[in-house]
Parts: sequence; structure tokens; C-alpha cells
Amino acid sequence: MKKQAVEFTLLNILLSTSISKIMNTITNVMLLTMAVLFSLNAHAKQNVLLDANGIPLTDEVLLLLSSGTEKFDQRNQTKKPISNSSKKSSTDETKLESSKSNIKLIKRPKRQSNPLLEEEMLDAMKAGKVQRVKQLLRAGVAPTFKNYKGETPLGIAVSRGWASMVISLIENGADINEKGARGVTLLHVASAKGLTDVAKVLVRGGLSPSKKTDKNWTPLHVAARYNHWQLVQYYVSEGVDPDIRNSDGQTALGLARHLRHQGIIKILSRVTRRSSLDFAEMNLLKKKSKKKRKKRKSKK
Repeated sequence: MKKQAVEFTLLNILLSTSISKIMNTITNVMLLTMAVLFSLNAHAKQNVLLDANGIPLTDEVLLLLSSGTEKFDQRNQTKKPISNSSKKSSTDETKLESSKSNIKLIKRPKRQSNPLLEEEMLDAMKAGKVQRVKQLLRAGVAPTFKNYKGETPLGIAVSRGWASMVISLIENGADINEKGARGVTLLHVASAKGLTDVAKVLVRGGLSPSKKTDKNWTPLHVAARYNHWQLVQYYVSEGVDPDIRNSDGQTALGLARHLRHQGIIKILSRVTRRSSLDFAEMNLLKKKSKKKRKKRKSKK
């Protein structure tokens, strides 16, 4: 009996010792796991990226920063299939259907500032990467960046005649009233290049067609100077005063006559007052009348 009691006691001691070791091991493992998780959480909090306003960047913006366009495109493909229109090249942006010319611009909420992505948008515009620009706009990047040369995404879109991109940039907060050197507006740029669709979008967006440069040139002056009769007709229909003189005292009609743009002369001669004609124009008219008189006398 004594022998059995001793064996039973030894068995209890061994069992209690092994259980205590197992419990200690489990406790140590749990403490180690909690310590690792705590350190990882603290490290993650230290690496949170903030924008210029101190607000954490959204997942979509972080995706753009870290992985570029490839993962972004894969993410979008799971949501909805890519339409045929998105596969068109940037050259297709120069074409605007007549139905688009009547689109009412929808102003989006003000975007948060993010200089890094805003500069990337400008670089993408300069490189003609229109799809990348659209991705950045969908991610909430504001199209307001201006480099040391004074270039902006909207200015590039206007100069290249991308009317639909001009619409998107204006809707997402681009400054339509931006000016270049000597007070040149975006409408003056479009007028010099004969971009009628772009000019109409800018006017519908709120840019006045009567804006003047530092030398009092209106978009009508510019369109007449470069012989773009469609734009001349459009500005006249929008109520631009054809009697306005630039700093050299010239009206749009005077410029057209000096450069012998016959189509522009026919349009503007119907709406320009005779009293608005400059001295050069009056001298031309006098010379022409003298020649006619001489011809009549010689015939007699």
C-alpha cells in the first residue's frame, strides 16, 4: 500500500510539473505575439502618408503612388469592362461631336491639394497621356498645378485642341480665367489657332469673349488677324463689340483689311460702324475712290 501511495504521489508531481510548463510556454507565446502585433501597428502608424492638409491619403491615391497605372487598370477592370472609347488614342481628343458642344459644364466639389500628383498630371498632359490624366482626376487630384514656365493642364489642353479634356478639367476645378504673358487668356490662344470647339467650351464655362490683353486685343481681333472666319462669326453672334480698338488704334475690320482677308472683311463690314474705321482704313477708301474717279474720267 505504501508503495502505491508513493507512486501515485510521484505521478501527481510529474503531471503538475508538465502542466505548469505547458501553461508557461503558452503564456510566453501569447506575450510574444502581442508584442509583435503592437510593434507592427506602431510601425504602420508611423508610415501613414498625409496630404498637404495633414489628412491621410485615400487607398486609391496610395495605389496610384505605389503601383502606377498597371495595378490601377487591373482594379478598374474588375469593376466594369473597358469601353471602346477608352481605347482611343489622344489624337481622338481633338474631335468633338456636335452634341458635345451643347453640354452644360458640371462643376465638381473643390479638390484637396496634393502637389506630387498635381505635378504628375501636368507631366502626363505634356506627354499626351490622356488616360493617365483621367485616372488622376477620378482619384480626386486637382488640375491646378503651374510650373515655372506658367504651363498648366488646362492651358496645354486648350493649345492642343482637346475640347473634351478641356471640359473635364474645367468641371474638376481648373482655373478658366488663367492668363499668360501680356494678359493673354485661354480664349486668345484658341482664337489664334482657330479652335472653334474649344472656344465655345471656354465661353460656356464662363470665360468672357470680350476679354482683352494688355494691348487691348480681344479674341475677335485675334481671330480676324489669323483669318479664322468661323470664330469671327461666333464672336459677333456672342455680342463682342467689333468697334473696339486695340492699343494701335485698329479694329478687327482694320486688321482684316490690312491683311486682305476677304471673308473676314465681308462679315465685319456689316457690323462695324463707319465711325470706328481707323485712319489707315479711311485713307484706303479715299485712294480707292480716287482711282475710280480717274478711271471714269479716262473712259470719258
